[in-house]
Amino acid sequence: MAKILLSDRLIEGWAAFLSENIQALEDYKVRAVALVVLLEEPDEDGADVLTGYYGMSLQDKQIAASNIQADITDGIIRANIQRYLEELEEEQDGQE
Repeated sequence: MAKILLSDRLIEGWAAFLSENIQALEDYKVRAVALVVLLEEPDEDGADVLTGYYGMSLQDKQIAASNIQADITDGIIRANIQRYLEELEEEQDGQE
């Protein structure tokens, strides 16, 4: 199914990110979606984070949170991998 977005503004930044990912998801059978938005300034209610959910149960939200936490752990490891490898090598040298 073709979708057309009409706008006189160039899609860039976060809007381009969303647009590209929505297009990529068209090849999948999506049953649920979560959206988390970090605002630069609080909104009129004082919120600086907005969330939206489509078709997500509480269990689905926990699965999503677990996947985000796994991404964080992976990022920490990747940011520190050289240090970890050096420390491991030093430990192994000290045991010999």
